[in-house]
This record gives sequence, C-alpha cells and structure tokens, in this order.
Amino acid sequence: MAPTCLLSFVVAISMLWTAVLPTVEGAFYRRRPESKVVLQGDTVRLVCAFNGLSSTSVVNWQGPPDDSIIATGRETYVSYKRHKIVGDPSRGDYNLQITDVRVEDTGDYRCSTPSVSAAAHATLTVVVPMVGPPDITGAELPLTAGDKLLLRCRSRGGYPPPRLTWYNGTHQFGSQKTRRNDEGGSVTLELFTARVSKWDDGANFTCAADQGFPDIVKPRAASRTLRVHYPPMVSVPSPSIHAREGQSVNLTCYVDANPKATVTWMKLGDSLPRQSIQRERSLQLLKVSKYDSGGYQCRADNRILPIGIGSIRLEVFYPPQIDSTLDNKVTVIYGDDDFSLSCFADGNPKPNIRWRRKDTSLYWENPLRFHRVRYDVEGMYQCVAHSDGFPDVTKDVAIDVAGKPHIEARTSQVYVNQGDIAKFYCDVMSDPLPKSVDWLWRNNNGVESVLLETNNGISMTEKKLGETKTATLSIDHVTGDDEGIYICKAANMFGSDQREVRLIVKESTSSVIAIISISVVVVILAAVTVIGVFVAKRKGLLCADEKPTTPALTPSRPVPPLPKYGRKPGHGTNDSGVEDLEMQEMDGTLKPRPPPRVDKDWTSIGLSYPRLAHSNTLPPYSTVERQRPDGQDPRLSASIQEEGSVSVAVEVEPPPHPPRDKKWKRQGGSSAAVRSHHRAGNNHQAENMLNEIQADSL
Repeated sequence: MAPTCLLSFVVAISMLWTAVLPTVEGAFYRRRPESKVVLQGDTVRLVCAFNGLSSTSVVNWQGPPDDSIIATGRETYVSYKRHKIVGDPSRGDYNLQITDVRVEDTGDYRCSTPSVSAAAHATLTVVVPMVGPPDITGAELPLTAGDKLLLRCRSRGGYPPPRLTWYNGTHQFGSQKTRRNDEGGSVTLELFTARVSKWDDGANFTCAADQGFPDIVKPRAASRTLRVHYPPMVSVPSPSIHAREGQSVNLTCYVDANPKATVTWMKLGDSLPRQSIQRERSLQLLKVSKYDSGGYQCRADNRILPIGIGSIRLEVFYPPQIDSTLDNKVTVIYGDDDFSLSCFADGNPKPNIRWRRKDTSLYWENPLRFHRVRYDVEGMYQCVAHSDGFPDVTKDVAIDVAGKPHIEARTSQVYVNQGDIAKFYCDVMSDPLPKSVDWLWRNNNGVESVLLETNNGISMTEKKLGETKTATLSIDHVTGDDEGIYICKAANMFGSDQREVRLIVKESTSSVIAIISISVVVVILAAVTVIGVFVAKRKGLLCADEKPTTPALTPSRPVPPLPKYGRKPGHGTNDSGVEDLEMQEMDGTLKPRPPPRVDKDWTSIGLSYPRLAHSNTLPPYSTVERQRPDGQDPRLSASIQEEGSVSVAVEVEPPPHPPRDKKWKRQGGSSAAVRSHHRAGNNHQAENMLNEIQADSL
C-alpha cells in the first residue's frame, strides 16, 4: 500500500511541475532538431517542437546557403519553394520539411525562438552515389621478383567524395593519403611497393571506395591480381628422417617456382647409394644400412637465380654393440682410492651405458666408480647398453679384490653378567684369506697377552664362507677380572688388520637387589629413630628437669676409617680422605687415638659394633676433647646425657670371597695383575683384624 501512495505522490508532483515550469522559466525545447543523412532526391523532415510558447512567440528556421532565414513562424520565404513548416501549432510543432533534396541543401539548420537563449541546430547531409567502382591501372603484365610495383586507384564521381583504401586480401595495405582530382569530382589513390617477392604472386590487391554512409550507399571496390616470376623455393617436409637398418626410405622435397623448376639429388661428401631411385621430387633408398646415414640435398633450377636447395638428414638406427676390448675379469687392490672401470658401446641412437651388479636391480652410472675399494665390492658386474627400440646388450665383468685383511667386529662392546659366557665375533675378509686369526687380551692396566685355546674356559673357532672367515672367541664363567679389551688380529702377504672389543662384566641381579633392599631398610630405620628422638625430646623424656651442672657434650662425630698399611708417619690425613684425625705413631704404624673415658661406658656414645668386618664399614667418630668448649668443667659431662645422640646398630655384610683365579691369566703372561690381586686380599684381612682389636679397646 505504501509504494502505491508514494508513486501517486511523485506523479502528482511531476504534473504540477510541468504546469508551473513554463510560467516560471518561459519556453523550452520539447524536441530538438537531429542531424540526418538522405539520398539525393528524397524527402526529409527536420523536427523542432517547444513547450511554453506564448501567443507572441515567434519560431525561426535558418540554413544553407549562407545561414539564411528559411521560415518565420509557419511562413517560408519565396526562394525556398521546396521547404515548408509542418506539424500541430497548438502543441508547438514547427518541423521543417524539404522535398527533392539536392546537394546544395547540405549544411547546418537552426530552429530558435527569442525566449530560448541557445538555438538548437542539426546537420543535413545529402549523398550522391558513385557512378561505378573505382578504376585500377598498373601491373597488367607479370613482374619478376625484385621489381617495383605501382598501382593507381581512381574513383568515379560521388558526393561526398569517397575515401579510397588499398587491401592486400583482407588486410589494409599501403598509405591512406588520397589526391583529389577536380575533373568530374574523382579521387585518386596510388599503391607503391619498392620490391615484390614470390609471396606477392597471386596476391589480390583491392581498392575500396567508401563514402562513409554504408546504410545509405554501399562501398564500391575493384581488384587486381599480381603475377610474379620468382626463383625456386624449396621446402622439406621432414628435414630429419629416422629409419631402422633394412627399411626403405623416401626423401622428398617440395619446390615452389614460377616458372616450373628441374630437381636433382645428391649426397653430401659421398655418392648416392647404389640401391636408390630418383624421381622428380623424391629419392627412394632401398634397405638402408648404417653407412647410408648422412646429409642429402635436392637442387631446383628454373633459370631465375638463385638456385633452390633443400637439405635432409638421414639417420639410420642400429642396435648397440659393446666394445670387445673390455676385459672379462679385473683385479683391484683393497683400499685403492677412486677406482673406475669404463665401458664403451656403439649404436644409434647413442646407447645409455650403466653398470649393475649381476642378477640385481642396483645400477651405477658409467664409468663404474668406487671411491674406496673394499671387499664387499667384489663380485660379477654387468655393463648394460640401452637404446630405445632395441633390446639391452650386456657384458659380464668379474671384479676381484685382493689385498690385506679387513676385519669387521659385530659390536664394539660386549656386556655379560658375572658367571655367564662371553662371546666375541670377528668377520675377516681378504684375498688371500689368512691361515688363522689370533686373539689377544689387554687388561685394565694396559698389559696385553696372547690368548690360547689351551687356557681354561677359552674356546676358539673359525668358519670360512667364500672369501670371508668368521672367528669366534668364547669365555665361560666370566668375572670382573675378565674385563678389558679383546683384540682379534689377522694378516696375509699384503698386510694385517685388527679390531678391538671391550668386555664389561655386570653384577648379578640378585646381588644388586640385596644391596638395594639393605639400603632401603637402613634408611627406614634411621628415619624412624630420628622421628622417635624428636618426639621424645618434645615430651621431655630425654632431658632431666634440674639445671645441668656440666656443659652438654656435643654430638659425637662418626668414627673415621682406620688408615691403610704402608702409610708414612707424620701425615695429617689418611688414604680415605677423612681429615682432622689425631694420630700417634706406634711400632711403625699409625692408629687413631681413642676418645677419653670421662667415666662413661663406651656404649653410651650411641654406637654399637656387633660385627666389624672391614675398616671401611666402621662408622666414624669424634673425640670429646676436640668438641669441648674452652673453660668448661669436664666433670659436668658425667651428669648430663648427650642431646641428640641415638644408638644405631649397623649390620655390615661381609665382603664376597675373592674371585676364582683362572689359570689362563697366569699362563698368558700377565703375572703382575695376579700378584696385585693377592696383595689386595692380604691387606683386606689385615684391616679386618685391626678393626676387631680397636673395637675391644673401645
């Protein structure tokens, strides 16, 4: 509903504006004159209409010749007998109608009234058609390539004067400047070419005359076809021809010449094959061979220079052939750098040469190159020559690698649990193979010894597979003394090689679990004891209510370990690294001074020694004299219990028995290690005895 009301409102405003506008602004154009083009002899009407004309308004028409007044109001002047004003005067129509229009009626026309400031005007164009198509002169006879060409085009009447244009086929050609000829109102346009060629032969040059009003009068045109004599032009449909050996081939040349040319054939650098047949524009070769490959020419001559020549390249394909000079076997030295082996093959197309390991799909480029010769490159190789369209051609070449041994160890470290069997493997590759593989052992002290199969617990085996020998060393019931580096060594006439494998003996799982369990129990007991002491102290169970008469003793420090034998007297520290321990020299040995008695039993220090097995297992202690502050009465310590001291019983597991000595180690020549082991065991026992004596004195 709203859009309908809005539309009605707009229409009412427009009608009101149309009724009021003439009274406000005066007269104005309802229709302005429009330019027109008419054919001579036709009738034309130029439209002019106003709105808002008053009863006193006068409408004038002006036009050719000389912009004269043609009509005032609805009356025309006497000299314009073919002109008149037509239309409805009540609507303000003042249209000018001209009958039998002529060329002199061409020009600008204006329709105006005094109340309108700018007069509207229009152009009337009267067209007189051309009498006929234009005339072309020149090139009536055939030209020779290289001659000049001059064509002249002249129109035949017409108004307005036509515009002349030259076309070569459908493409515009030449200059568009025309020259006016007043005789008969014709127009002339020349076409000039300094040099014609064979491409101009048969060219259709057209001169088109256009008056510019295709709807009134159609353009007129005239054509001239050129004839040009030119030397032979040879074109080769296939400048390169490929054929297999034994096939028949046709070589063809197309010759374009005016007049017709004579064609002859030849082979560059050689005579034509015997089995060849020449025809006018083709040469047929029967059963070509690889020797027929080369360049061929066809020559065309029509006595107009230059002579036409066409070239064709013939390529005869034949299967690849590998050079017979390639050896069937090649020997190289192990370790050589940048060894290469080249393979040559002939064929067309040129063969693609590659190498591959026989019976595999692993390929290498030619030449076959090894940056460093190793034994794993030894084997049978094939030179493969491949040409598209032909089966692959191969030749086998055996590569033999000779030289010093090369040893590959399967691992650099061997981990074995104590008591298990340790096995070492060495793969020896060489040409020739060594007679045997030797095994050596280097202990942790750097002493090497030769291993023999006669030693207890040792077995050695060797197994040959082709050019490889695998040596195996087995050691049963390994212990920590078996750790070290095991060396396998092999030699031949070219040199030797060796590999090292480290043996690492791990403790048994049961021992590790036992140590962990004891450690956890000790930590738990220590934690419970500390918590109990802390709770007892808070409740006052550990301290007396009366004021102490003697200063409290400082908590005792752990008892340091006893010094080892063989230490020089006079030093302030022992081998264990514990410092500040007062020492006294007795009979050439050093013993720690026991703490003073201070009228207390030694068990009140808070330590118990149910089982002393080794000096390193003893808990350290501190002397009371070194911890007592200066100036305090030593008698006060008897009535006060040490604060924070807790009795803890430490159970120490006795050390394991010394490892079983293997006879092969003594036989291997490493006696120093054995003596060192026995000396360490004797020292161990001496320290245990000293610990027991010290415990009794405490």
